[in-house]
Amino acid sequence: MEHPTPPIERRTPESIFELLHHERYRAEDVARLLGIGVDAVRHAVYSGELRAEVIEHHILCIRREDVVAWFATREAGQGARR
Repeated sequence: MEHPTPPIERRTPESIFELLHHERYRAEDVARLLGIGVDAVRHAVYSGELRAEVIEHHILCIRREDVVAWFATREAGQGARR
């Protein structure tokens, strides 16, 4: 008798509202929250603009307070250019 294959579990994407309540993020989450590309987030981390926990070129997590600080400096820089 064959046993049915269990269905593949899929992680349901969190809404923006749910993401806003996190204290730690992945690079993909930050990109989604800010409406920018994940490559922009990665570049900011690797260039030192955005603090994150990185091990061997792997971005493990980015703290909420660091995202807020980075976003504020980006907004201030863009406002100066207008």
